[in-house]
Amino acid sequence: MNPKLYFILSILLFLVFGIESKSQDKIKVSGTVTFSKNIPLNKVKVLAFNSGEYTYTDSLGHFNLSSFKKDILIISASGFEKRNVKVGKQDSYMVNLDYKNNPTNFKDAVSNGHISENALQQAINSGQQKKGKDYSTYSSIFELISSEIYDVRVSGSIVYNKKILSLNSNPQVLYVVDGKVVADISFVAPADVKTIEFIDDVSTAMWGMQGANGVLKITLK
Repeated sequence: MNPKLYFILSILLFLVFGIESKSQDKIKVSGTVTFSKNIPLNKVKVLAFNSGEYTYTDSLGHFNLSSFKKDILIISASGFEKRNVKVGKQDSYMVNLDYKNNPTNFKDAVSNGHISENALQQAINSGQQKKGKDYSTYSSIFELISSEIYDVRVSGSIVYNKKILSLNSNPQVLYVVDGKVVADISFVAPADVKTIEFIDDVSTAMWGMQGANGVLKITLK
């Protein structure tokens, strides 16, 4: 056989079998794209980087497309953080997109039909409640207590129970930070406080006599 013709045939066979082999490597993948773990996102673009195929999620956040076995899914939606997901052995994926709350992202997410305005606002409010109130505007933990806790009185770096007026006893409350009793709370930065509450009922019994004057319970972020 003519060497030149043999070379051309070899190249053609390589291309044919290469394309066939590549097509055999394609698999069907599906999944669901959400925000805040359980809110489905609509019209989210899902691109299989290597195969070049793409699709968009439906109103339930579902998608289906073909990709290679070792592909990368690029998942993007206006107003949300882009996610890259490696295609592995499984054929179904749950993808949760992150969101940074600001007016631009809010407008983009809603106007592009990814999520309703009401659902997004509720999710934002719920997330803020879980993270706790922002106390970073206070200059010290004692200023925070004076402003936020009404049943106590702050004197310097000591917190007292207002209800105890006896001159024969020290009405200083018990400090509990992240479940541990501490003698001093001046080390606590207001910005690090997730929740703060004053307990002055039967539930203080778990701290015994130490909690007799009430318990100032602080949980950090």
